[in-house]
Amino acid sequence: MAKATVAAGRVLSQRAKLNTQREYESVTILRPETARSEIADLITRMREVISGRGARLTKIDSWGMRVLAFPIAHLRKGIYLYWRYHGGSDIVAEFERHMRLHDKVIRFYTVLIDEDVDPEARPGEVTDDLLDAATDPGPDPDELARQAAAEEAARQAEYEANRRQREEEEGEAEFNANQEDDNR
Repeated sequence: MAKATVAAGRVLSQRAKLNTQREYESVTILRPETARSEIADLITRMREVISGRGARLTKIDSWGMRVLAFPIAHLRKGIYLYWRYHGGSDIVAEFERHMRLHDKVIRFYTVLIDEDVDPEARPGEVTDDLLDAATDPGPDPDELARQAAAEEAARQAEYEANRRQREEEEGEAEFNANQEDDNR
């Protein structure tokens, strides 16, 4: 028996409206040592996968490197990427298949945002500037914490030095006032 071919990007559902797609968002966690060029390669590859399936990437955003709530694959940090795209019912399976195949991806999660979306009614083109910003892994949260602790220690030391100096000046002024009273 021959299989009927279905156009890519089409929603395969009995209740779906004609000429509509579904809107999905995915969050991907990459290994913390992932280089900027490797992130760019992943984004390029996933854009090709999404467009090859008749879907459209509407947003890509890098949430930077963050500390994980619990270790994943013995890692305590990860680089978060946020994806938003419109497509047919087959796009999620293909997206997640490619994520599983990529060795830098340690976790991903996809959610259905909206059904029966007119793809032309929701603009959102991914520009080169947006892609360039999404490849930035962001600062290391441990390094940021160390810098904040060092700045706080410096502020505290300056405050203590100023407090001691004020106390010494007040003590000298009080001593001089007592000396003048004794001389009278």
